[in-house]
Amino acid sequence: MSRYYSLSWRENTEERSSPDNMVSEKTLISCFCNLGCDDPDKPVVDRCLQLCHDYGIDEEAFVELWVAYSVPQSLNINPSLDDLDKFEKEELKNNKTDSDEVVRHAASNMESDVQNNEEIINNVLDIYSTGQPVSSKQIKRARSPTLEAGNDSKLRAVTQTFSPSTYTAKANLPNRAPSVNARGKVLLQFGRNVEAWKNQNEHDVSIGKAENPHVPKDAVYMYEMLSKQGAMLSDRCESFGERLCYTWKAMGPANLDTPYVRNVMSVSQVPFRTWGRISTSIDKSTGRKTVLLEGCRRSKGDNNAPIVRLDLGGIRHYSVFPGQIVAVEGTNTAGNALLAKELFVKGHAPLAEPPNFTEDLKVYVAAGPFTPSDNLNYQPLWDLMERVQEDEPHILILIGPFIDYTHSEIKKCTLKDTFHNFFDKILAKVMHCLQGKRTRVIVVSSNRDIHHDPVYPTPEFTIYTNKIGSNVTNLYSMPDPCIINVDGLHIGVTSVDIVRHLGQHEVSNISGMDRLGRLAGHVLSQTTFYPLYPPVAGLNLDTTLWKKYGCFETQPHIMILPSDIKYYCKAVNECLVLNPERLQKYIYAKLCIRPNANGKWNPNNVSCEIAKV
Repeated sequence: MSRYYSLSWRENTEERSSPDNMVSEKTLISCFCNLGCDDPDKPVVDRCLQLCHDYGIDEEAFVELWVAYSVPQSLNINPSLDDLDKFEKEELKNNKTDSDEVVRHAASNMESDVQNNEEIINNVLDIYSTGQPVSSKQIKRARSPTLEAGNDSKLRAVTQTFSPSTYTAKANLPNRAPSVNARGKVLLQFGRNVEAWKNQNEHDVSIGKAENPHVPKDAVYMYEMLSKQGAMLSDRCESFGERLCYTWKAMGPANLDTPYVRNVMSVSQVPFRTWGRISTSIDKSTGRKTVLLEGCRRSKGDNNAPIVRLDLGGIRHYSVFPGQIVAVEGTNTAGNALLAKELFVKGHAPLAEPPNFTEDLKVYVAAGPFTPSDNLNYQPLWDLMERVQEDEPHILILIGPFIDYTHSEIKKCTLKDTFHNFFDKILAKVMHCLQGKRTRVIVVSSNRDIHHDPVYPTPEFTIYTNKIGSNVTNLYSMPDPCIINVDGLHIGVTSVDIVRHLGQHEVSNISGMDRLGRLAGHVLSQTTFYPLYPPVAGLNLDTTLWKKYGCFETQPHIMILPSDIKYYCKAVNECLVLNPERLQKYIYAKLCIRPNANGKWNPNNVSCEIAKV
């Protein structure tokens, strides 16, 4: 596990646990279910509770640590007793012993890691492109495969047919494909039942980008200076904060006389309203997170943005995260803290105009990675294509990464082909499977694709039509994020796991409520595909591109937010929010969108099934 998770483990345990805290079996099981695990058996639950007690961790922190540990290890996300013993030995004991040392010597540790990776240090551009902390366990993200003469045992790139004769699979690999009885099993259903998913009508659809600005193919990125970056963040905070205050005032009584001030550090015993961006810091004395409110207007002659501690003790329920722009009503009697009495965060964009199609529209959605973590056979993708061949939906949306740079075989550079050629062959076979079919394929780029730009927002893939085949007219390439316009139906998509990122940094006092819906609601209420700031380690967020292309002025009808956490489909603020999870787990989503009733959009017009391939 990387240093990032080690530090997260320390922060979580210091903030949310103490020797006097009692862990609850019910809460532990609920946390497992929320992160995509099955209900654990009684012995497993007892063992987890024992570990929580022994290491002073609360239920949510323990489950997050387990998922963060099991995924890179290619372990079953549903823990067993043996796996928990291994987890304790390799992770919990090490973190308990070394957490203080990690924090005290973070700088020296990083320096040591850099020395152990002298080759990476000598290539500044590669370090800049990855955006990840350098550690001795990490391998730099290669931009092209490295060939070694005389080594015939290396994994060969698959051909267009991905046949066994051209692909040397590892021996004794577990078969992760669902059993015959589990294939097609519906894991979650939303809306009315669909009698038959096989497309019977010949309705032709029109596909394009919505009017919302999209990052162009030739975007220039990562040239911004800190001063320019700060100015853009302040400008976004200023405009969105004013919008929040205007909406808040319009929703209140007409005779409201609470004054609005721009300076978040104003000292007053009378309640006033202001706005700013949430940030957090760790209180060194207590180890707990402190919530701060950063203003967007600097005082004359002051280079630092005004910032004040935000006391949320007077609010019954709240949920905030770094980067969130909020409007606050409160008092600041002593000048050292803004005592909040009320928060307002509902800055939703107006809903897009209702779609104008007259026939049922069927859309299949799958998110990468598309191959298991220990091989490159892409069997989940080919199993899905068999289903698409049979049902022939109007649209198939494939969301990257297609060639994930974190994949173990990609890190080893064992492909005997260029990464882009490998990607072309994957697309060629996808389109070959749909030869003669009416299904349109939409591919959405990802910053995690090794053959593509490692920046977010991410330009669309470059498609070499001469390598795809005659069916290339049914293939559409979209950037990340994007809003797809299908006959007036707006589908918002991003490949970044923003829901999980928000969950890791959220500060809230809400328990026992719909957490996944709440996290997805943050994306809609902030009108941006990535409202978290600063971004998580490893995500190369370009602020200039984010401000231009990462926000939306009208709310899509459907929002697709792929995540590693458990699949879901929910109606949030008149928008259908969907997490199809990962095709790597043989899970995908099917949507049937019906024409509008009375000319109005209603997310209940959509039927959704999340199922096993």
